[in-house]
Amino acid sequence: MSRRTTLQATFTAAAVAAVAALGLSACSDPGTASNAGSNSSASAASSKASNVTTTWGLKPVDSVASLVPAEFKDKAIQNGIYNDFAPQDFEENGQLVGIQPDIVLALSEVMGVKVNNVSVGTFDSLIPGLSSGRYDISSADFGVTKPRLGQVDFVSEFAVGTSFATKNGSGITIDSASDLCGHTVGVLSGSYFIDQVNQASADCAKAGKPAVTLQTYPDDGARLLAVANGRSEATATTTDAMAYAIKSQSLPLTLQKFVYKPLELGIALKKGSTLGPAMQAAMKEIVTDGTYAKILAKWGVSDIAYPSADKVTLYKDASQLPNS
Repeated sequence: MSRRTTLQATFTAAAVAAVAALGLSACSDPGTASNAGSNSSASAASSKASNVTTTWGLKPVDSVASLVPAEFKDKAIQNGIYNDFAPQDFEENGQLVGIQPDIVLALSEVMGVKVNNVSVGTFDSLIPGLSSGRYDISSADFGVTKPRLGQVDFVSEFAVGTSFATKNGSGITIDSASDLCGHTVGVLSGSYFIDQVNQASADCAKAGKPAVTLQTYPDDGARLLAVANGRSEATATTTDAMAYAIKSQSLPLTLQKFVYKPLELGIALKKGSTLGPAMQAAMKEIVTDGTYAKILAKWGVSDIAYPSADKVTLYKDASQLPNS
C-alpha cells in the first residue's frame, strides 16, 4: 500500500471522496506483476465494465520479430510501469490499465514476444531499475530529456504539453509561464516537470520577479491532494493526465489555459539495449496498421497521436533532440 496523506478538515466531503478515490490507484505492492503478453488472434477484448484489454488481435510481423534479440525469444520482457498516472498507467481492480499497458500489449503482439508488466508505485525508482537490470523496458510516460538520455534510451510514442491546475476559487490565473512567479507548484518526484518548473523560476528571476517554489510529491495522489487542500498553489503534469484526473474524479480543481511546450514522451530502455530497434519497428507497425490510433481513441486522447510512423524515433543521444 502506498503512503496516504491525512485529509485536512477543510475539505468538503465530495473533495475528500474524489481525491481519496484517485489515491487508491497507487495502493498495490510495487512487486505485483501481471502478464501483458498475448499472441491470441481474437479481437480486442475490452468490456463495458472494464478498461482491461487482453489482446489487440495482432499477429507477429516477420520484419519486426526478426529484430527481437535471441534472449527474449524464450523469456518475457520485464516492463516496469508506474501505477498511478491515469490515463497513461494506473490500476483498476488490481490490474494495470491505461495507454501504456495497451501500447505495450500491441507491441508484444507484433514482436511475437511476451511482456511481463510489473506494477511500480514509485516513479523515480524506474530508471534505476532499468540501469540495474531489474526491468528490460519501462513504459511509464517518460519525457525524453537530455539528462535522461545520459542514463537510458527511448522509443518515442507521442508529444504532450504540460498543463497546470489550481484549486477552485483560488483566484490564480495562469496564462503564461510568468504567471507562475511567486507561487508554489507541486509535481511528481523524478518527473521532467521539475526541470520545467525550475526553468520557469529562473526566467522569473531574470525578469526581476519572485521565484517559483517547487514542491515534489512521491505519487500523483499526494500531488493532487496537495493542491486541492491548498498546500500547493498549483500543480503541473501532462495535459492529458491533468484533464483526465479532474474530469474522471470530479476534483475541485481548475484546469488553466496555459500549456507549456510539448515534449516527446517514450518508452525507456536500458542504455544501449539491443531491444531498441525491435521496439521502434514495432511502434512504427502499430502506428501504420491503426492500432495506435485505436488505443489513443479508447482513452480520449486522439489529439496527441503522431500523424505518421515517421515520427517514431529511437533516441540514443541528446543530439537527436529538437533544438539540441
